[in-house]
Amino acid sequence: MHNFADIFRRNSDGSWTCIKAATLDGPAGRMQVSPGTTFAPGTLFMNVDLAKWLDEEMRGEHRKQG
Repeated sequence: MHNFADIFRRNSDGSWTCIKAATLDGPAGRMQVSPGTTFAPGTLFMNVDLAKWLDEEMRGEHRKQG
């Protein structure tokens, strides 16, 4: 399990910015994210709304399902 607070910063506009290089096991498979990359809600990265996924992960919604 990742500690997303160490890897991403949530911005006031709802977007997320990567603050440390990371390899994530996301819903579409393994993803590599570079520092400085920002993901706005509704924008797809590897066919995933990464901002939405991060919001759900931070709320613990995926852990409850699995």
